[in-house]
Amino acid sequence: MLKRLFTVLMALTLITTTGLSVNGGQALAATHVQGDLYTKNNMTIMLNGSRLQLSDPILNKNGHTLLPMRALYEAVGAQIEWNKASQTAKAIKNGTTIELTINSSSARVNNQRVALTAPSIMYKNRTYVPLRFVIENFDGTVNYNHQAQLITISTTGSSQPPVSGEPYTLHLNNQRIQMEESAIIRNGRNYIPAKYFYNYLENSSVQWLDSQTVELQIEGLVFTFRNNQSNILVNQEPTASNEVPFLVGNEMYVPVHFIVNALGGNLRFRSDTNEIYIYLNQFMFSSEFLPKQEGSLRVPDLVPEAELVGDRQLLVSDNPETLTPSLIPPAPRLTLSEQRVTPDKEQNDHRVFGWHLNQLGTKVNIGITIENTSETESLTIPASSGIVKKSNNSWVNYDIGLPIADGVLNNRQQTKSSQGLTIAPGETAIIDEFELYPRYIVGFLNDFTVQTSGDDEYIIRTVLSEFEDLTSIRTEPIQINPYAAHPRGAWPASDLAATLPEYTIGSVEQGYNLSNGRSDHLLTAENSLSTTNGAIGNPGHFGMTYHVTIPLVNQTSRAATVRLKATGRGGLYSGAIKVNGESHLIPTLKPNQDYVELIDYRVEPGTDEITVEIMHAGGAALPVALYIETIR
Repeated sequence: MLKRLFTVLMALTLITTTGLSVNGGQALAATHVQGDLYTKNNMTIMLNGSRLQLSDPILNKNGHTLLPMRALYEAVGAQIEWNKASQTAKAIKNGTTIELTINSSSARVNNQRVALTAPSIMYKNRTYVPLRFVIENFDGTVNYNHQAQLITISTTGSSQPPVSGEPYTLHLNNQRIQMEESAIIRNGRNYIPAKYFYNYLENSSVQWLDSQTVELQIEGLVFTFRNNQSNILVNQEPTASNEVPFLVGNEMYVPVHFIVNALGGNLRFRSDTNEIYIYLNQFMFSSEFLPKQEGSLRVPDLVPEAELVGDRQLLVSDNPETLTPSLIPPAPRLTLSEQRVTPDKEQNDHRVFGWHLNQLGTKVNIGITIENTSETESLTIPASSGIVKKSNNSWVNYDIGLPIADGVLNNRQQTKSSQGLTIAPGETAIIDEFELYPRYIVGFLNDFTVQTSGDDEYIIRTVLSEFEDLTSIRTEPIQINPYAAHPRGAWPASDLAATLPEYTIGSVEQGYNLSNGRSDHLLTAENSLSTTNGAIGNPGHFGMTYHVTIPLVNQTSRAATVRLKATGRGGLYSGAIKVNGESHLIPTLKPNQDYVELIDYRVEPGTDEITVEIMHAGGAALPVALYIETIR
């Protein structure tokens, strides 16, 4: 009898959840997927009075509603951690921790095991979690109106956002800003005071239109935010948004995600360290990103030959790259790299490229210094410019490598205070210096000129200390880490050039590998100008500009079009490239899966050429290959 009753009840449930609405013409309320799993088609979810927008379907399993994990947790302001190995999602909110493992019949709430009536599942590569279990364990309520196909969720503390908590660190286009207050999460979105945009971005301003409305201008966009109103104006045009700015005291909290999307860029929020990363492309880069194409290209040939060009000498400080207590002594005052220079002319051009990760557990200072070893003659620095970028997340190619490479190709290095400096005999001076916090990476590239009388000698160093005085460090460089193949050394040029074999219009596609470690490996440990305590070569040409000429021959009587493409041939690749004088950024490419189209170039009868400059400054896996083909 019980079995029959259960069957009848299940049948009634299915009729309720899958039957047509009483209003003719409406779609099914649910669609069967498999087994006891259904998608809910017309369900509306209201969270604290606002509609919850979901890009993935709502699921029903055995009468239990399941929602996409990330969308739900972000909407209620929970911190999320995902353990891929154990397939476990951890959510933390207001001191409560919920751990849900895929297909497990139990969960952990504050490390206590709790039985589940509906486990979390994986559906179309999305993790789904049981709605009622999550909300009620976060001290919220869930109410269903089946006739109206409505779920109403209320969470505690939602009427007024919290303003207490640890202050956040904001990384705005590589500026490290210690905020005076905490960011606020409301309905899964981050809000910060508008002042951090107009105080730290160029070409930005603010105007209060009244006590409830602020107008924020960033470059060519004007945002109008009104307290507790979702109708945000952009250049006086209303926009559709579920994000609502609000006042806390005298500060207007504005939606970070909305601003980043409007301006174009990337946003990352690290709840474990209370850090927000905002990257706005028009402030970070001069060049535009090329669109990524899917597909693999044939195995390229090695670039036949290359040569060093120019006379700007290069010092590379990238080993040891990771600064750890096993390699760096306590309270360090040491030299990371050095180049001893005996000039044979009055003006000597130099480039210093560095890349270091601080795993020492304490803040350190890194600097580029120059020691005048002459006893009688002074040195001067008539020109000094550079770029420095720092980050403590995993996007080092985007945070550091690409901005440096883009800046060099577009001549956007910043003038340094050492320009115009005079260095007396026996004196050591600072070319540039940087603070490096624990777990941060710094990348720097500095170009400067040293003016001598012709007989002076000097030493260029990169140095490290816990203390501010870097000019007293005159030691030999520390030993390299031979187990990590990061470059260190000095070489006579910071540019190299190669001319590819001429390409004849109509012939098969040709491809050539650059920075391949074989045919163009000109910066070896053996030919380094500095070998004290070890040197390691620079086959990837980091900190260098690679100039490539592609000769073209059109033996026909009509114009033709060739296409130039690029792809990575090692690991994940990205870089800055200039083609016929126009600069571009190459997004992250997967080897043998992605490539970019650089230019479609019209070739008239006769001869012509395409010129290319490529720059890498860390975070990219090499080699890179260029391909040329006739397309019409």
